[in-house]
Amino acid sequence: MAKKKKQATPMRMRRRMNQRQEMSAFGPLLVAGIIVIAIINLSAAGLAVVGLAPTIVLGLTGKGQYKSERLQCVGFMNFAGVLPFVGKVIDTPRDLVYIITDPINLATMFGASAIGYALVHVGPMVAAMILQSLSQERIKNINQQRQALIELWGAEVLGDKDAPDQEPGWAQGRR
Repeated sequence: MAKKKKQATPMRMRRRMNQRQEMSAFGPLLVAGIIVIAIINLSAAGLAVVGLAPTIVLGLTGKGQYKSERLQCVGFMNFAGVLPFVGKVIDTPRDLVYIITDPINLATMFGASAIGYALVHVGPMVAAMILQSLSQERIKNINQQRQALIELWGAEVLGDKDAPDQEPGWAQGRR
């Protein structure tokens, strides 16, 4: 029986496969949260929309394999930057324009999302360095255990035919 050639996927099918991405509950939760805040206090919802702009933009335009993880990291950091100002706006709603137009406040809100972006980009490198150092330590421990076994049982443990003929440690009474 002849082997069938693997047919190439048509371009339309490839586009559909690429568009299917994992869904995250973060976007709907963000929208629902802003709606709840708008019901409670309209000026706080306005501040949330302005302050969470980096998160909203990333949610609408973000693409890639780990979109939901990036959105969560940036979103939670951005939310941490907006939260103190939401309390101020709830206490005094007329300060909304002052808080939104103050560059220091905007830098705090948007800077927190920038820290989220930095965590997204630096986090994998830090994790790789930590895992590499842990694996090097593990290799060092394995080599020490291997050397102890060679001293105790002799070089024949390694299966070397060219090993020197000497009595293993257990035959000499060592433990």
